[in-house]
Amino acid sequence: MKGLEVIGATLGKYGFSRHIIAALKFFLRNPYETLIVTNADGRIEFLDRGSEKFFGLAQGEAKDLHIRELFPESSIPATLETRIPIVGRIFEIEDKKGVGSVYPLLENDKILGAVATLTFYSLEEVDRINSELGRLRRKVRYFEEKQRSEHAAIYSFGNILGTSSLMRDTIEIAKRISVLNSDVLIVGESGTGKELFAHSIHDFSLKGQSFVKINCPAIPFELAESELFGYEKGAFSGALSSGRPGKFEAANDGTIFMDEISSLPLSIQAKFLRVLQEREVQRLGSTRTRRINFRLISVTNKDLKSLVREGKFRDDLYYRVAKASIFIPPLREREEDIRLCIDHFTRTICSSFRIPPKTWTNTVLTSFLQYDWPGNVRELINVLEQTILKAWTESTIEQHHVPGYIVSSNKLPDSDKPQFVRTFKEEAAANEKAVIESTLTRTNGNKREAARILGMARSVLYNKMHRYDIRVAQSKNES
Repeated sequence: MKGLEVIGATLGKYGFSRHIIAALKFFLRNPYETLIVTNADGRIEFLDRGSEKFFGLAQGEAKDLHIRELFPESSIPATLETRIPIVGRIFEIEDKKGVGSVYPLLENDKILGAVATLTFYSLEEVDRINSELGRLRRKVRYFEEKQRSEHAAIYSFGNILGTSSLMRDTIEIAKRISVLNSDVLIVGESGTGKELFAHSIHDFSLKGQSFVKINCPAIPFELAESELFGYEKGAFSGALSSGRPGKFEAANDGTIFMDEISSLPLSIQAKFLRVLQEREVQRLGSTRTRRINFRLISVTNKDLKSLVREGKFRDDLYYRVAKASIFIPPLREREEDIRLCIDHFTRTICSSFRIPPKTWTNTVLTSFLQYDWPGNVRELINVLEQTILKAWTESTIEQHHVPGYIVSSNKLPDSDKPQFVRTFKEEAAANEKAVIESTLTRTNGNKREAARILGMARSVLYNKMHRYDIRVAQSKNES
């Protein structure tokens, strides 16, 4: 087929026109961009006129020269060998920088040659492009590292606080179960550290392998199956054209961590049970099964047996996930661990606030030891943060710094224990007032500097000072 016939066939119904001819002419004579065409041996078949002038060549004089004679760093030979395009690479020719791309030319699946373009820019523009490429590379690395970190355990048994016999026994049982590589059910009240134990069990036995967390309450009901088991191309509207592996495939040779398994929809439980029994998964929209190897660690703060009796959890699934069970004792049953947690988290919180460490009066410690801590360690940390904020400028934490409900609930029968002495809104206001006062003290009454530290406009600070009746002498720096 002759050249014009090939071009005509490529254009199809567009056909030849003055505009197409002008565009082809421009493509071959583009004054803003170098165009190189080579044969399969890397010898030049065409070089644009501007580049010929740049190298001091007459028109057509570059024909049959090897590309490396004019462009020593050319990537054309690499593309001819690999058939892989090279797009957006930075080139430097005789102290001039440019961005170039190389594409293979194929005919009947055989390499015919290559076509390359090179656009020269100012040094500033090249630096900008280099900076953008660097930013994109860093972004790719960030998401790759994020993916790895999302599928990794970050805690070990050494991170678990507790010297009580109850906690020591629980850790010892967890370690024994870890080496058995059995599926595990961890049961405990909210805030007791169930996830900490899940990470530790994985770290103890499968360190370095995938640790894939599934937050069961957060999975949209309609997407639960595709999230857990994956899907094939075209499985449903909006599915990725390449398909997608599910959480179980991502955890192959590692651990699946099912957080709050009691929230798993009944419609999914049967298929989930089959995955546990057969250790194989079938993607949505596929007829093929994939063998997988994983350990299941499930966590719940609910009584699964009660849910079984209520028909909200399958009994056969319960007996499968509860092959080995660990109960995390609540904080109120480990009084000796309360003091340990207070000391540890006080140091941690003061360090994060960048303030000196604080001590506690015996009266406050007694109040903490006598409180029931229904929210366990999570509630303790929250209370410690509130208390330390209110005692910001003090070295010792006293009773009046502690939230009222902690003190009022002590030594009273459950029926007589009052609810919060102050509402959450009142507690938040008291904390905010304490922070503003301590910041103004640090800045010697300089409201401009205090507003900057607090991250608020001065007008907002003045309004809050008026609301909380905070009075300070005017700073000399503001006069």
